[in-house]
Amino acid sequence: MRRAQPSLVPDDAPLALVETGTHGIRITAVNPYAAGKGARIGQALADARAALPGLLTQPADRRRDRAALLRLARWCGRYGPNRNIDGDDGLWIDITGVAHLYGGEARLLDDLIARLSRFQLTARAGLADTLGAAHALARYAPSPALAREGKAEAQLAKLPVEALRLAPDTVLLLKRLGLNRIGDLYRLPRAALQRRFRSAKGVEAVLTRLDQALGVRAEPCQPLIEPPALYVQRCWPDPLISPERLEAETARLAQELCAHLAARGLGARRLCLSLYRADGSIAEARVGLSSPSWAPEHMTVLIGEKLSALDAGFGVDVMVLAAVQVEKPSGQQGALAPRLKGGARADAAQLVDRLANRLGATRITRLEPRSSHIPERAEAHVAALARAHEHSWPLPCGPARPPLLLAHPEPIGVVAEVPEGPPARFTWRRVEHRIVRAQGPQRVAPEWWDEIAQSGTRDYYRIEDEGGAGYWVFREGLYGREEAAPRWFLHGLFG
Repeated sequence: MRRAQPSLVPDDAPLALVETGTHGIRITAVNPYAAGKGARIGQALADARAALPGLLTQPADRRRDRAALLRLARWCGRYGPNRNIDGDDGLWIDITGVAHLYGGEARLLDDLIARLSRFQLTARAGLADTLGAAHALARYAPSPALAREGKAEAQLAKLPVEALRLAPDTVLLLKRLGLNRIGDLYRLPRAALQRRFRSAKGVEAVLTRLDQALGVRAEPCQPLIEPPALYVQRCWPDPLISPERLEAETARLAQELCAHLAARGLGARRLCLSLYRADGSIAEARVGLSSPSWAPEHMTVLIGEKLSALDAGFGVDVMVLAAVQVEKPSGQQGALAPRLKGGARADAAQLVDRLANRLGATRITRLEPRSSHIPERAEAHVAALARAHEHSWPLPCGPARPPLLLAHPEPIGVVAEVPEGPPARFTWRRVEHRIVRAQGPQRVAPEWWDEIAQSGTRDYYRIEDEGGAGYWVFREGLYGREEAAPRWFLHGLFG
C-alpha cells in the first residue's frame, strides 16, 4: 500500500491493516509508528485501540498482497530459476550453480537484501543446504544468516522449535516436555520422543521436519514455473540500455547455451530470454522451434525479432536464456532445395520457425497422420511448433488419391447411366460437367466404432470431364440397402 498509494500510509501516525475473521477484527500489518507504540500483527483491533486510541485502520487486501508476492518471486529468477512463495510473507530460491556469478553465497545474500531495500522492502534472509534449514535461519536467526555446507546442524541447535514449521499444538507439547530448542531434539532418543506423544502422527511430524531440515529426508519443492532443462546467465554491475549491447549479449548467451546442448546431444524446442531490469521489473521473449536445434545463429535471429519489441527501461543488469524444452534431434534433413549450394540453400525448419514466431504459433501448421481410413479424417492440421508424435504416414494402397482434398466433401448433382455405375455428368457449384472417362469404384467402409461421426458406405470414382480436368467423387450409401437414397459428393481435384 505504501508503494501503490503513499498518501494512505502516514509516517507520523499509527496505521494498521485489518480483516474480519472468525474471532473478530484482527490486525494483519502495522506501520513502524504503530509497531513502536505496541501494536502487533494478529492482535485484536479492540485490544489495540484500547492501548492506542488514535490507531488508524485500512482494510487488508490478501489478494493484492499475494499478487505482489508472486511478482517478487518471479523477479527473484535472477538468483535461480527454481523459486516459489513460502506462506503469506516469504519465498524460497534454489541458488544452486548461481552464487559464483555474484562472487559467492555471502555476496549473493547481500545483493538480494540491498535490492529489496531499494524497493522499500525489509527482508530477512537465510541460506543453507536444505529448504527447512534456510526457512528456520531466515525467520529465527539474525539476518542475514548463512550456514556453510554441512554446518547447518550446529546453527539450528540454538533456534526455538517453532523454526521447524510445526503446528502450534505440537510446539506447545514440545515445550511442556522441556524441549525448547532444536538442539534438545538432537540429544533425545527417538524412541523416548515417541513415548511422550499421544499419537504416532504427532511424533512423525516432528521427526519429518527435523530430518528435512538436517537433510536426512528429502523435501519436495514445487517451483513457481516450469524449471528449464538448461539455462545460461549473465549479470553486469552497470545496467545495459542500448539495443546493440543487448543483441550482442544475447548472441553470446546463445553460443554458450548451444555449447551445453551440443555436449549433451540435445536440441532446444522452446526458449525463453528473461531481462531483469534495474527497477525490479522483468521482460520476457519466448520463441519456439519446429525441430530440435543447437544452432546459435538461428536462435539469435529468432530471439532478435522479439528483443526489438522489449523495453530496457532503466537498464538490464541480468539476462537469462533458458531452454525450457529440449529433445533428442532426429537424423532427418529438412532442406527445401538440397541441390542448391551456398546461400541459396534454405533450411525448411528455420523458415517455419521464423514464420511461426513472427506471425503466431497457431497460424503456421503442418499435417499429421491420424489412424483413420476415412480420407478427411486420415490427417489433421497441428501447430508447426507442436511436438511431433511418432506417427508414420501409411504407404499408399489402391488407386492414387488426388493431391488436393476439399476441406469438406461438397454435394453435387449426378446423372449416372446405371444406379450404381459411374456418373455420366455432374453439376458442381452451378456448373455442369460432362464425363468422358471414369475409373472405379474404390469402396471405403464406414468406421463402425465411431457412432457419433458415422458415415455411410462410400464408392469413390476418379473421373475426367471434356476439358481434361480430373475429379474425385464418391457416392455415399447403397441403392436398395438403406432407408435414405444415396448421395453424391465431390471430395478432391486432380491436376
